[in-house]
Amino acid sequence: MVSPRFHEITRICEKHGIALMCLFGSQADAGLAYLEGKEVHTGDDPLADLDIGVVFLKGLPKEDTATLYASIYNDLGDVFFPFVLDLSFLEENHSVFQAEALTGICVYAVNEEFRERYTEDVLRRAADFKPFWDRYLDEYLEGVLNHGR
Repeated sequence: MVSPRFHEITRICEKHGIALMCLFGSQADAGLAYLEGKEVHTGDDPLADLDIGVVFLKGLPKEDTATLYASIYNDLGDVFFPFVLDLSFLEENHSVFQAEALTGICVYAVNEEFRERYTEDVLRRAADFKPFWDRYLDEYLEGVLNHGR
């Protein structure tokens, strides 16, 4: 039997035109267990949050994204209470970040074809971009270590 929390996730995604929703990061497994109706301990670390990435069916809406973000965040906050949420509109982020989110736990997909096509596209772009990203991070870290900034 599917947990009522999964039905609520589906309702939220349909309401906001979300095609994919993924849990990722250190709290992803706990978030999934919670959706499944299990009791979970959200942890004692005040910095630990539940990372949630969403992809919109028709791309990032042109409407006021702050209002949309607040509406989705509030809806998800009701489902995932007592977790602290970190909601990301994945289309607003670079491909390496998107790939990290998409390799997490998919808790909603409008259909498998959309999920596969979007994931393949992101992974292809991330593979092209990752060497440049890694080099940038290495150079930045070297600058911090050598110059303190």
